[in-house]
Amino acid sequence: MAQHAIIPTLTESEYLEWEAHRKLRHEYMDGHIFAMSGTTKKHNRIAGNLYSLILSQIRGTPCQVYLADVKVKIPQKRTYYYPDVMVGCDPTDNESDYYLTRPCLLIEVLSNSTKQVDRREKLLAYQTLASVQEYVLVSQHQRRVEVYWRDQGQWRKDIYQEEDDQIDFRCLDLQVRLAEIYEGVSTLKVVSSAS
Repeated sequence: MAQHAIIPTLTESEYLEWEAHRKLRHEYMDGHIFAMSGTTKKHNRIAGNLYSLILSQIRGTPCQVYLADVKVKIPQKRTYYYPDVMVGCDPTDNESDYYLTRPCLLIEVLSNSTKQVDRREKLLAYQTLASVQEYVLVSQHQRRVEVYWRDQGQWRKDIYQEEDDQIDFRCLDLQVRLAEIYEGVSTLKVVSSAS
């Protein structure tokens, strides 16, 4: 007869206290904890490129950019995620040193193990935050960026696949070429416009 371990759920405050003492990162969804897996060099390079492109443009503004280790809190879902790159421009968003509650831009680099969660659960969760103006999904296996953006209360989606495509990060008034995001990343599939 199989035995099943019972894993207790944690309150948000218990999770935050517990997570503060962990070497590995864990996301939290309504009482349940999920360990984060490691990333590939491609994933890391793409996230790093985005971080540095954004950082160079926001100096001297109230905006801050965070890479991988700062959480976003989704109050309506009792959830905490670790976006790969996150930007917040609200100087009053200082409830915690460990998370933001009002980011304007969230970016996830897709991996095989997380792409379904990033495309469904996180998309829906991030859209519940009134401050979020853009949610960006970046493939690490092909040159492809999907941008979900808020347009007068409606969500739109743009797809970028060409080297010279300019991606607008509207909350920062910043344009980035697709080639800049993938700089230094080799062996990517080239996607034809027809696919």
